[in-house]
Amino acid sequence: MSRPELKQAKAAFDQVRAILHGEWYPIGCGVPADEYDSYAWPVLAMLQRKADRDEVETYLRWAADEAMSSPVPQKRLASVLDKLLTLDVQ
Repeated sequence: MSRPELKQAKAAFDQVRAILHGEWYPIGCGVPADEYDSYAWPVLAMLQRKADRDEVETYLRWAADEAMSSPVPQKRLASVLDKLLTLDVQ
């Protein structure tokens, strides 16, 4: 991967990370900035391959409900999905 491609990939990851940390936050506020990084990478991959909304929602719901035992309210999840799906991560 060239330096510009690496920079672009990092920028895309940072956008996803910011949304997950600042707006999804199943555990709540006050967690470290990298708390949701392990979930951001799969979300980024889904967005890059243009996965549909249902697939991204299913993953985020699983992550919050099952992996973290901290469900996210539907209204907040819908807002997060809206923001994620409008990112330009190509």
